[in-house]
Amino acid sequence: RLLGEDVAPVTLTPQTLFDTVRMAPLRKTLRRAALIFAGRIPTEAEYAAAQRGADALRATIRGLMTGPEFHEFLIRAANDRLLTDRDDFAIIDRVNFVEFTREKYRRSKAAHESGDGDEFERWYYRVEHGARRAPLELIAHVVENDRPYTEILTADYIMANRWTAVAYGAPTHHFDDPTDFNEFKPSRIEDYYRSGEGFEVEPDPIGERIVSTGPLSTEYPHAGVLNTTMFLRRYPTTATNRNRARSRWTYYHFLGLDIEKSASRTTDPDALADTNNPTMFNPACTVCHVVLDPVAGAFQNYGDDGFYKDQWGGLDSLDPHYKQDAGGPSLAVRAESWAERETLSWSVWMAAGVGNLRVLFTNPVSNREVYLDRLRVTDARGQVLAGREFEDLGPPVHPDSEHGHSCGATGRNPSGREEVVALWWGSFECAIYMDVEVPSDGVYNVEIVAWSNGYIETQHGEDGFARLSVASNAYQVGDTWYRDMRTPGFADELAPNPDNSVQWLARKIVADERFAEATVKFWWPAIMGSEVAEPPEDEEDADFEGLLLAANAQGAEVERLARGFRGGFSGRRRHNLKDLLVELVLSKWFRADAVEDTNAVRRVALRDAGARRLLTPEELARKTAAITGVQWGRGLSMEPWDGQWPNVLTGTIRLLYGGIDSDGITERARDITSVMAGVAKRHAAELSCPIVMRELYLLPDSERLLFSGVDTQVTPGSESGANAIRDKLVELHEKLLGVRVTPHSPDVEAAFRLFVDVWERKRGSQDTESNFRSLECDWWPDIRFLDGILDDAVVEPEFVDGTWSYGYDWGRVDDFMDGIDWSDRHYTAQTWMVVLAYLMMDYRYLYL
Repeated sequence: RLLGEDVAPVTLTPQTLFDTVRMAPLRKTLRRAALIFAGRIPTEAEYAAAQRGADALRATIRGLMTGPEFHEFLIRAANDRLLTDRDDFAIIDRVNFVEFTREKYRRSKAAHESGDGDEFERWYYRVEHGARRAPLELIAHVVENDRPYTEILTADYIMANRWTAVAYGAPTHHFDDPTDFNEFKPSRIEDYYRSGEGFEVEPDPIGERIVSTGPLSTEYPHAGVLNTTMFLRRYPTTATNRNRARSRWTYYHFLGLDIEKSASRTTDPDALADTNNPTMFNPACTVCHVVLDPVAGAFQNYGDDGFYKDQWGGLDSLDPHYKQDAGGPSLAVRAESWAERETLSWSVWMAAGVGNLRVLFTNPVSNREVYLDRLRVTDARGQVLAGREFEDLGPPVHPDSEHGHSCGATGRNPSGREEVVALWWGSFECAIYMDVEVPSDGVYNVEIVAWSNGYIETQHGEDGFARLSVASNAYQVGDTWYRDMRTPGFADELAPNPDNSVQWLARKIVADERFAEATVKFWWPAIMGSEVAEPPEDEEDADFEGLLLAANAQGAEVERLARGFRGGFSGRRRHNLKDLLVELVLSKWFRADAVEDTNAVRRVALRDAGARRLLTPEELARKTAAITGVQWGRGLSMEPWDGQWPNVLTGTIRLLYGGIDSDGITERARDITSVMAGVAKRHAAELSCPIVMRELYLLPDSERLLFSGVDTQVTPGSESGANAIRDKLVELHEKLLGVRVTPHSPDVEAAFRLFVDVWERKRGSQDTESNFRSLECDWWPDIRFLDGILDDAVVEPEFVDGTWSYGYDWGRVDDFMDGIDWSDRHYTAQTWMVVLAYLMMDYRYLYL
């Protein structure tokens, strides 16, 4: 309780938080839901159905979840989280996709011969568009078809458009519209080859040409969203990151755990200076990495750009530098005979358990030889942990050798009494490996008795001596994960099969109870307009008590919704996302309308409850189109890249109006800025004229969306006219702003006074034209403006400003327009244009 408040102390809990909150009426709740899911206002039939009770309201809201508008909602909301729908190319442009590479070469050659590359560019973009949208289209497919939401991770297929399906080598006969690059169907990657011996690509100025695919045809192990190339590309790995970003975002999106916030980060300079594999052994690091790294390992088969087992040989996706790491210092073998043999020594770190040592002859020149007698490992006290004769280990065999080519040989030393191993090749494929039982983490001494075939002059910048190095936990041929990291797995379980560990991980995630809570958190912002509240960290914050109460109450709501989602709401299907979306809309956090007391803690806790949220650029564009029939700069183009952004709000201006590009800008604006306010004003000003033009001059009264029942003769100069204008303003307030008012309410009074003021000024101005067409409304940027008014007004595309776009048959259009009576003798149409712009700039129009 704030000092000075004359109210009784109130103890608030998550259970009592909403006790004095008035819930929005069903009509208002349904309108907001329709704008979210269907991009329109409800029909009167839907309003009436929703009044029949809770079950009827649920059914009505669920009935909104169909059609292209709901699909667009799912794509946009999922992308706001995953951020995969961004301008990104070469998503599958790699020779491993054999059918794609062959088709690319064929089309590139045709473009080169014809001198016209436009068709090639269109084809290439359509393929990449299909690959880019794959994770989002999978989510939409699962939801729209009422499949268990767990399938977004466990699906054994990938979504593809017709062009991408061909690139995957999958059948395409089941596509409905062969021209629609936004039609996606379940598909599979059928024509993926790992590169190795026998895989031959011939260089060509036109592009890569596959001569032979080799034997490594691969059955791609689909794992829903998790191993779509675009998801893996959006969260890439590096030589040092080693899939940790993929692990972090998998936890965040699908288990609701933000690992970066799960433990405090040390600032201790000694801990930060630790170079002894701190993610494995430093407690300041392991607190996070013990959770993070096993899941990183589950992504073991996917390289930097998201391709499966992409390293040469097709065995793994490990970083080449790790595989070829020489380990400790490379020491010169100066002894030139068995009689001069010397003992070389290295200090190496080894973890408790079965450690691995790699002995590597590091000189690449083939005319050098090094001879190895024995190896010994001792601890800090000099106690011997292991000792081996090299002849017992034997010379290695190069794994890529067709005939098992040996990298060395076993022979006897000059005395003839002892066997030794001679190494001929200096490469990591020809290293010698040895396992060691290590009692505890620590630094151990490794000694090797060796000599060489002597000093050899070289022109390669070497010092002339043969050289050896020793590494612990080093790569061995056949490894698919890093030996200096934790074993691939999840929680306390290890991945049983390295070839499909992501599929295994997906099954483990969806079986985890946290998956349901993460799903609620994933979709919460799409409905509520804000993230689920986190507990505050600063106890000195004046709002600490209210913020903590909000976090606890929202946490309880997340748990409630997760239980219903997991088990099925009211006995319905388990893991059904449509049912979860309905319950989110019906939750108190969405329906809260007004707080009816002055308790400061309650008001802070309910700051985001039921709050009107700013419409996204996409939502505002859909709302305007649905209510008015007009879009701001709606285009129609043959170019697939133009098809993504069909109007100004979703295209050129979307970033100015708080949108995202999923790359540099990844968070939507939640509050309007001065720049956004300018965009909103321009949106209203530029559209109000063509909307009034269409309604009052081009459409019959029965087809009008806003101005049925009035015409250019209705003025406020008579009582009947004034009443008709007031009635129309009541109707417009509900259609545009979602508020129910009366003809003499304050909102209508303000709008009516504006109408009268504008009307009187126009009548008294000498500069005002009484012909509406003289205003030169910019209606033509909306290519569909004349749909239903003038048939066949749009003609085949023209090449304008470097792109093929549809245009108008201006001869027919001008003849049609010349036949319209554009008179506005009473300036009523021009006045309605101003009032309409005023209403479209109202915050209630711009917010949900």
